[in-house]
Amino acid sequence: MFEPRISADRPTLVSECGRAIELDIQRFSDAPSRAERRFLKLFTGPILDIGCGPGRAAAYLRQLEVPALGLDANAGLVALARSNGALCVHQNAFEPVPFEGRWQQVLLLDGNIGIGGDPAKLLDRLRRILTPGGQALIEVERGGTSRQMIVREHVSGRIGEPFAWSTLTMRGLDELIAGTGWRCEYVHEIDDRLVVEVERLA
Repeated sequence: MFEPRISADRPTLVSECGRAIELDIQRFSDAPSRAERRFLKLFTGPILDIGCGPGRAAAYLRQLEVPALGLDANAGLVALARSNGALCVHQNAFEPVPFEGRWQQVLLLDGNIGIGGDPAKLLDRLRRILTPGGQALIEVERGGTSRQMIVREHVSGRIGEPFAWSTLTMRGLDELIAGTGWRCEYVHEIDDRLVVEVERLA
């Protein structure tokens, strides 16, 4: 059973130009909400959850007996995901993944389309991970503008090493997938969040 991890800290990603992105640690650590559970029940898998963190989605999908695997580059989060009941591997999404080319769905929730700082490169990578006709579920920002940036994590007075990150809006995703072998199929609403379902064309 998933055990919520509650933290009083409010980590923030701060870009070189001073933009701050506050991370909702409680939501990232809690078991999936009712709206998230309703969303996850739509999919039959097999599902690869990229940037799975503590394994919220992957653990819940496993409870539903949906074939699901979490993937995260942080060893501590992988250990936590496994303790929460998720199947999970410690790996970067840009390295060859287990069962590459055979996944029916890929999850990129909580802004994980920003991994590596280049959404176009990550979308191209997903084409090789998914089976033809497979879907990528990509959470996007409701407003603002898409950005590529270098950020540092600020938490409890400590500042982390710089790394590349991106934010992506609905309009930005539309522009990225135009003519690239992807088709937008549906936009899911999870409370106040937007998750776009795009299909990999053959």
